[in-house]
Amino acid sequence: MNELVLAGGAPIEVDGGGFRIGLGPWARLLASTIVPDESSTRAERGRELARAGAVSDVSVAEGVVRARVSGSGGSRYAVSLETAPFPPATWADAVRAARSRRGLEHGVEGAQQSVHLVHHLETELQEPLVPPTRRIRTSCTCPDRERSAVCKHVAALAFVLADAIDGDPSLLLRWRGCEPVAPPASRSGDPWSAGELPPPRPHRALPPGAVVKRLGRSGIRVGGRDLADALGPAYRAFAATAVEPAGGMIETWSSDSAS
Repeated sequence: MNELVLAGGAPIEVDGGGFRIGLGPWARLLASTIVPDESSTRAERGRELARAGAVSDVSVAEGVVRARVSGSGGSRYAVSLETAPFPPATWADAVRAARSRRGLEHGVEGAQQSVHLVHHLETELQEPLVPPTRRIRTSCTCPDRERSAVCKHVAALAFVLADAIDGDPSLLLRWRGCEPVAPPASRSGDPWSAGELPPPRPHRALPPGAVVKRLGRSGIRVGGRDLADALGPAYRAFAATAVEPAGGMIETWSSDSAS
C-alpha cells in the first residue's frame, strides 16, 4: 500500500477538551498502548500539543507512521511509530472468516472499529490488531527522548493518530499492512455502483418459429389459417437454408442471392 499523507501535510488540530483522545475501541487501544500512562505529565503535554495543531506532515504507510511535531520552544522534531506488518497469511485467514461472520465484515473493510475483529485476531489467530507496547518502536529527535521512551512529541503523534482512526478506521489497517476489503456494492454508498458483471451465458439457439409462437395468435386469417400458423413453415424453411461461415455470422441463401 502507498503512503497516505493526512490533511495534505498541514497541521492537525484534535478537537475536544476531554481527558481522553481516541474514543473508539481501536483508537483507544492504540493510544493506551503507545502511551501506557495517560495520566503522566508527558501524556498531558502530548494532548496539549495534539489539540494545538503542533503535529504536521503526518504520513501513514505499512509499518510506520511519521510526523513533524513542534515543541514549546519552536523547534520541530521528527517523530515515528514503527511496527512489523501484520502477517499476510493471518490477515487472509481473517478475511476468509469475515465472509461467514457478520461481526467481522465491517472490521476487515476498515469501515468500523470492530471489537469482534480484535477478539477474533487475538484469540483465534494469536495476532493482535494493535501490537503490544514492546513491539512498537517509537523515535523522536528531541533531547527528552534520551530520558523517556515516550516523550511528549511521541504522545502527541499517538493521540493525533488515534483521533484520525476515529474518523477513518482503515488507517490502523494501513499501518499494520492489512489491505482493507472492498465493501459490497450494497454498502458502498453509491447507488450507481455495482460489482463486476458475471460472464455472459452461451447463446442458446431457439427453435424455428419461436418468435411467432411467443407472439401468439394474430387474429389475421390467411388461406383459412391464422397468420402465425401460416408463417411457421416459412421460418422452418429459412432455418434449413441458413449456413454459418468461418466468421460466425449466419447468412441466409436464396435463389436471388445465389445468382
